[in-house]
Amino acid sequence: MTERAYTMTERAYAMTERAYTMTERAYAMTERAYAMTERITEVTMRLFDSVSLGSNIAKGYPLPEALRIVRECGFKLVEIASIGGMCEHVTPGEITPEFIGALAAALRREGLSSYAFAGHIDLTTDDGLADLLKKMDLAAGIGCTLINTNSGPLDRLGAFRRNLPTVVDRAERLGLTVCLESHGDIVGTAKQAVPLFREINHPLIRLNYDTGNTYYYAKGDVVIEDDILHGLEYLAYIHIKDISIKGDRAYYRPIGMGDVNFAKVFDSLRQAARPIHCGLEIPVFVEGTLELLSPDAAPIGEGRIHAAVDQSMDFLRLAGVFSEDS
Repeated sequence: MTERAYTMTERAYAMTERAYTMTERAYAMTERAYAMTERITEVTMRLFDSVSLGSNIAKGYPLPEALRIVRECGFKLVEIASIGGMCEHVTPGEITPEFIGALAAALRREGLSSYAFAGHIDLTTDDGLADLLKKMDLAAGIGCTLINTNSGPLDRLGAFRRNLPTVVDRAERLGLTVCLESHGDIVGTAKQAVPLFREINHPLIRLNYDTGNTYYYAKGDVVIEDDILHGLEYLAYIHIKDISIKGDRAYYRPIGMGDVNFAKVFDSLRQAARPIHCGLEIPVFVEGTLELLSPDAAPIGEGRIHAAVDQSMDFLRLAGVFSEDS
């Protein structure tokens, strides 16, 4: 009896040891899983270095009202729109040192700041060049470090090349990065634009990839998550914008409600291995054909603006891009 009891005790002890070892292993696995979760969370949270809301969602509202709307939508960063033919909350003609000071003060009153300025012009014309230089001064004056712009028609590439050195000179003086936006022109898809950026070869001339524009001007014949990979080396900013194409009609949508597969786009962006600055553009009043879009439905009511922003943010939170309190 004593030997059997001893043997049973030994077995029980061995079982206890194995159970303890298994517990330790389970604990180690839990620790590894927790560490992986922390790393995943860190990558997700650092996908974007800053997130602005474009004031163009409030097209048709005076600039002070547009700034208020951006703040009430829960954002602290605003990308002010000065986009000829689309949304001009600031026009080149009103840009003076006094105006720049007043705009900086208005941003402070609303508790807003600005990382990027939407200063889109045609850089192949003398007037466009002059307007961009004014907008660059304004952008730097209100604290931006980046300005977005169109480039111009592809058939005027020579004029673009002639004007660009003047832009580079001003950018160097101001310490301002100029982002050429994917707009179906000189800068079309990222794959098409990479040779141009290699030719320019300047750290202050970078790419702003606009998901909605790229999809629209390619008439839906582009896989955004694949195309953006070509431009990661030059990518400094991204406009997250969604669009639906139905036959020959196109409609801008709240983010996540259109044709762009943002889950895959975000996977592609992670391959940059660095956070990207980002602007949300939600011009749900824009629609038209594959040949011409119109913003004529603006302005839209504040209720619809808030609904579009809320839908977009709910999607982005669900996608794991932003936390619940973003």
